[in-house]
Amino acid sequence: MPSYITRLLLFLSSYFPLFVITSIIYFEKIKWYSLLFTLVGLVGVLGMLIYLRYASTLNAIKVKVKVHQRKDGEAMSYILTYLVPFVALPSDGWEKLVSLLVFFLVLALLYINSNMIHVNPMLNIFGYRIYELSMDDGAIHALITRR
Repeated sequence: MPSYITRLLLFLSSYFPLFVITSIIYFEKIKWYSLLFTLVGLVGVLGMLIYLRYASTLNAIKVKVKVHQRKDGEAMSYILTYLVPFVALPSDGWEKLVSLLVFFLVLALLYINSNMIHVNPMLNIFGYRIYELSMDDGAIHALITRR
């Protein structure tokens, strides 16, 4: 299982497209907020790419897989949360801004604590596929691969 920081970076990268959408929506009203969202999303994408680069340098091990199942198809259900900025359009009050931040915080905690790395559209965009592997010994692991 990836570390807590790695899962946080994977979460941030999974919402990069939403961060860009939110940045565009908020750009005229709150420029610093817009730029902050873009910066956070970029940190997530760069963190994801660094993690994947590091993981590709690790020594390969042979394992006996009992069952494999492709898991990146679940990313489409994740897209529903991309509607948030259109529902929570900018307003003059700080309440919508805080409520949107609380929503992202709850999503982050769910994503990180549930180890939902298989729900990440950015991995799909960069050409990675995610499989859930069931081993002979009963262990279940996620495999991120371009092959």
